[in-house]
Amino acid sequence: MTESGTRLIFRTTGKPADVLELEDFTPREPEAGEVLVRMVAAPLNPADLNTVEGTYGVKPELPATPGIEGFGVVEDSGAEGFSEGEAVIFLKRSATWATHTTVPADTLFKLPAGIDPLQAAMLKVNPATAWRLLRGFGLVEDGEWIVQNAGNSAVGRCVIQLARDFGIRTVSFVRRPELVAELEALGADAVFTDDDAGRAAAKELLGGAKAALGFNAVGGDSALGLLKLL
Repeated sequence: MTESGTRLIFRTTGKPADVLELEDFTPREPEAGEVLVRMVAAPLNPADLNTVEGTYGVKPELPATPGIEGFGVVEDSGAEGFSEGEAVIFLKRSATWATHTTVPADTLFKLPAGIDPLQAAMLKVNPATAWRLLRGFGLVEDGEWIVQNAGNSAVGRCVIQLARDFGIRTVSFVRRPELVAELEALGADAVFTDDDAGRAAAKELLGGAKAALGFNAVGGDSALGLLKLL
């Protein structure tokens, strides 16, 4: 049993730099049906920062430790099916900005040994969102086009890679032209700057066809531009 650990904690909401504190704590021993996880990697998501700021839709009971997702290793288990040393990720908000966290076993998902910890730590939020966008609405057939702005965002990059594997063609818009080659290397079919010239080029590429689905993460003129391609 681990006797000591460290965690980030906030007792009131506000700017993360002002309200987050690093403190020592004693990790809680798992009860029946729980697992103690030693954290290996935990990303910093915008939703984590919004939670600390108090602007996110879910308001944790304070004091709280942030952390929506992450990758860790089972250190102690009070649940069947989980053994010391197994690699896991978290299916729910689990206070992952810490060296250790104790969670219900049914909020964990086991991963194969040898997986890249940094990639595994980011599996839950953005890849799952991209999968849901592409497969959750039943609107996109293999070979059809989808259009998206913020193509260089974490979700946008996941959309590009999953769509490539699904056989769905993608038009992605970005604000900076230097990102075009980078996204094409990920498998994007077409990448344009998010301006009038880029939208005109996308319309010409589609050749009168309509995109099956559009993903908007920007709003304003950018969103209107996507609508005109649908």
